[in-house]
Amino acid sequence: MLNTAVKNSLAVKILRGSLFLVIALIASYVPRLLGLPESTQVKANIATILALFMQGVIWANIIIGYYLNRYVQVHAADGGSITTYKALAAVAQLTVWIILAIFALGGLNIQIRPLLTGLGIGGLAVALAVQNILGDLFAAIAIVADKPFVIGDLISVENYRGKVESIGLKTTRVRSDSGEQIIFANGELLKSKIRNYSR
Repeated sequence: MLNTAVKNSLAVKILRGSLFLVIALIASYVPRLLGLPESTQVKANIATILALFMQGVIWANIIIGYYLNRYVQVHAADGGSITTYKALAAVAQLTVWIILAIFALGGLNIQIRPLLTGLGIGGLAVALAVQNILGDLFAAIAIVADKPFVIGDLISVENYRGKVESIGLKTTRVRSDSGEQIIFANGELLKSKIRNYSR
C-alpha cells in the first residue's frame, strides 16, 4: 500500500518525467566542458531552450493531471462535474503551453509580434480547412456547458444505445449494451436526437 502511494506521489511523477531537463543540462554544459567552437555552443543553447520548453509542458501536464485526479476523487459527485473539471484542465494545459511557447520563442530571439500576425492570417486559411474539427471542438464546449448528458449517463442516439464513457474535445465515446465502444463526432452527435435514460 505504501509503495503504491509513493509511486503515485507528485514528486515521483515529476522526477520520472524529467528526461528533458537532463537533456537540457547536457546540451548546455557539454560543449563548454569539451571546449567546442562557439557555433556549437549556439546550437547547444537552442537545444537547451527547446528541451526546457518540452520539460515545462511535461511538468505542467503531470501537475495539472495529478491535482485534477485528486480534486475529482474528493469533490466530483456526478459525471457532469467530472466532465467540467476535465474540460477546465484541458484549458489550463493549453494556456500553460502557450505561455511556455512564448517564453521559448523569446529565448530563441524570435520576434513574437510578426509571428502572431502571420498566424492570424494563416489561421483563417487553417480554420477553413479544419471546419469539421473546429465544429467538434465547439460542440464539445456546448456539451460541457449545456450538459445534455454527462459521463455515466445511459443514452441512445439513432439506433445506438449505451453508457457514456468519455467526452473528449473531438469525440464522445459510448459503451454499448453489447460491449463494443461506439465513437461519435461531437458535432454530429449534437445534430442527432439524443435520448437520455438517466434523467
